Amino acid sequence: GVERNIIDAYKPRILGAYLNYQGSFIENKLTVLGGYREEKRWERGQFAIANFPWFIYGDDMIVNPDNYPEDVWGHSKTYQKTQVIDTKGDSWMAGLSYAITPNLSAYASVSKIFKFNTGLVGGFTPGDELLYAQGLIDQYRSIGQAGFPYKGQTITSTQQFADVLRGQNFYEYIPNEDGMNHEIGVKYSGPENKIVGTFSIFTANRRNQKIDDAIAVLNVNEPLNFSADANIIAGVQRAVNMGATAPTSFSATSSGRLFRIRNYSNEVRISGAEAEVIWTPVRNFQALVNASWLPQAEVVKDGRPQYAEPGTTAYAALSPTQQRDAYILWKSRVPNVPEYRVNFFGKYTFRNSLLGNYGRGTAVGLGARYSSKTVIAQNVDWNPLNGGYQAGDYLVFDLTLGVPYELFGYKVRTTFGVYNLADEKYSEGSFVLSPGRNWTLSTNLSF
Repeated sequence: GVERNIIDAYKPRILGAYLNYQGSFIENKLTVLGGYREEKRWERGQFAIANFPWFIYGDDMIVNPDNYPEDVWGHSKTYQKTQVIDTKGDSWMAGLSYAITPNLSAYASVSKIFKFNTGLVGGFTPGDELLYAQGLIDQYRSIGQAGFPYKGQTITSTQQFADVLRGQNFYEYIPNEDGMNHEIGVKYSGPENKIVGTFSIFTANRRNQKIDDAIAVLNVNEPLNFSADANIIAGVQRAVNMGATAPTSFSATSSGRLFRIRNYSNEVRISGAEAEVIWTPVRNFQALVNASWLPQAEVVKDGRPQYAEPGTTAYAALSPTQQRDAYILWKSRVPNVPEYRVNFFGKYTFRNSLLGNYGRGTAVGLGARYSSKTVIAQNVDWNPLNGGYQAGDYLVFDLTLGVPYELFGYKVRTTFGVYNLADEKYSEGSFVLSPGRNWTLSTNLSF
């Protein structure tokens, strides 16, 4: 048969509880809102499918992985046995709106949010690290050494290696991301709602964002990652032969990445203003414009000692290289947050047609999207403070055409779209270019 790429996901079970309140006061001029949400998430193993529907993991995969040979099912037994995670989180919001006049109202809100995080700080599958250690110990003993060198120690037992990793917090589970949002604004609705507009200013704080520590994973800081040492590579191969998950980028010339080290002891703050106007001068034409300005998008906390804030005593004690990396982190914008963003979309629907009933209801839409440049990563490889490549800084146009008609007595609507009309080359959040000009065609049938 033909071997397919594995569709990789998890099998979570989520239980949620919600409580909401809305009340009106002062002759319905004042509206009060409140809400609370709590969720619990259970994860039990990995859900991967190859050559659907012939290879579908059974419900007993976690407890009986030996029934599913790795070379057939394309999974890791260690991964299946250890990825058992229970986590929970809660969020809430409170807000109010007051009608100053029949057409103008003011509002304010505050909300706490959360996002589930999973995995260990060390970014490995528990159990693999012991196999890696045993494979490395066996390899170094085969060349006459008692164990393998690792961060100033000679590792002679798997327990010793686990203790070293524990001292680096590699076994620590990453807590959930959370944040606080504050917003105040006004909303205007003109006569017959021909013009509806909103304007707001806001601040959003995010804590414990799960991000890759690009510095910590480098071979100079994590000697087992991406090592070209022949004995380390051979030791990792021994571990893989014993059942360990093959590291990412593992090859005959590289040990690959044994530890995908994560950071979460951080906090970023994004603040700015947003405006939106919807204009409907006639029933068959509508235009929407929204724009945002985010002058602040910066790190306000990072708990890693090697990223001490510039100007502090701890920063002065860092090495020149560490000072460089810390300076980039604190002084550049956070990734994927443009300072300016503007979107426009207008749609006109033909109420009459030169062809009589044929073509009536045809809709033509034109859209435009603009974004200022965005930081890809806050490290020296993509240094945004010294001419490093950044994404964004594009203006893209989209065109749509929807045509209704009847076919064999059924109502049909065919929509044709051309996106990135000018074939602009741009990137939205990485070094990978977004799609060039592309077309879509879809048809909907109504009974």
